[in-house]
Amino acid sequence: MEKIKTVRTEEDAAGLMTAALRHEWAVSFEYVTHAYSMPKGKYLYEDPILKQRTDIRGQTIQIGIDEMYHALQLGIILKQMGRTPGFETDEVARHPRVIDNLKRDKMTEEMVTDLYQSAEMKPGAFPKIENMVWNISYDEVRHIAQFQAMIQALEASGNAGAACFEPHPEREGREDLQSLHELCRLENSLMHNDLTGVLMFSEHQDLTQRLFKNSINHMRHWDKLSGLLIKLGDVIAIENAEKDDAGVERSRRPMPVEYPGTDRLTILENLLPAERRLVGRYEAATALFPEGEVLTQLKLQLALTREHVYTQGKLLEDARRIAGIA
Repeated sequence: MEKIKTVRTEEDAAGLMTAALRHEWAVSFEYVTHAYSMPKGKYLYEDPILKQRTDIRGQTIQIGIDEMYHALQLGIILKQMGRTPGFETDEVARHPRVIDNLKRDKMTEEMVTDLYQSAEMKPGAFPKIENMVWNISYDEVRHIAQFQAMIQALEASGNAGAACFEPHPEREGREDLQSLHELCRLENSLMHNDLTGVLMFSEHQDLTQRLFKNSINHMRHWDKLSGLLIKLGDVIAIENAEKDDAGVERSRRPMPVEYPGTDRLTILENLLPAERRLVGRYEAATALFPEGEVLTQLKLQLALTREHVYTQGKLLEDARRIAGIA
C-alpha cells in the first residue's frame, strides 16, 4: 500500500484517496472471499462491539460490505474533484487456514488505519476530506478489534488449524460448477460496472440511485452464488490467482479494472447488453440443475436480472430522448 504522509495540495489529497481506494476495493472482495472459504455458523466469537456471540463468517461478510461503502465514498469525492476514480486493487490473497486469513484481514486493517490517521493534513485545507478519512478510519479500528476477537476465539476453541474449503476435485470437468463460477465472474463484473456509473454520475440522483440498486443486487447474487458453490462441495475462486508453494493464492486482478463508457449514454449502452448476456447465462445454467434449492435460487436471480434489463433499457431510451442530458 502506498503511504501518503503529508497532504498539503489537492494532488496530495487525491493521492491519499486513490491509495485508499485501491485498498478498499481489494478488501471488499477479499473479506467476502475469506468468509465463503469457511463454514457458516461453526466458528463463533464474542464480538467486542456488538456485545454478543457472533458468527465469524457472517461478520466477515458484513465487514467486506463496509469496505465497499468506503470505496464508494472515496470514489465519489475523487469524481467531485475532477478525477477519474479507478478499480485497480491492492493484492488479494487467500491462505489455506481460516486463522491465517483472519490474521491477514487484521493486518490490512491496521495498515489502512495507519494510512488514514497518520496523514498530516494542512489545517483547514480539506476539512470535508479530513473528516471523511477520520470517520472511515474508526470503522477500520472497529474491524481490527473484531478480527482480533475472531482470532482469539479460534485459538481458544482449538480451531487454530482449521482449513479453508478446497475446490471440488472435479471442478474443471463439471459443467454445473463451471456455470456457477462463470456467473460469479459476470455478477462481480456487473456490480463494478454499475458502480462506474454511480461514481461518474453521483450528482445525478435519479441515475446514480438506480445504478446503485442494480449494483447491490449483483453483489447479493455474487454472495448467494458463493454459498451455492459451498453446498455443491466447491469454493469461490479468486480470479487471476497464482498459488505459491505454501498454498497461498494471490491476485492483483481479482476483478476487471476497466469498464466501457465515458458518459451517461455510452455507459448505459454497454450496461444493457451486459445484463442481457447475464440473462442468457442464467437461462443456460438453470437447465443444468434439478429441482431443488440451487435451481430455485438461480431462477430468483434470473428474474431480478430480467428486471435489470427492463430498467437499463428504459434508462437508455430516456438518455437518448432527452436533449442536453449528460
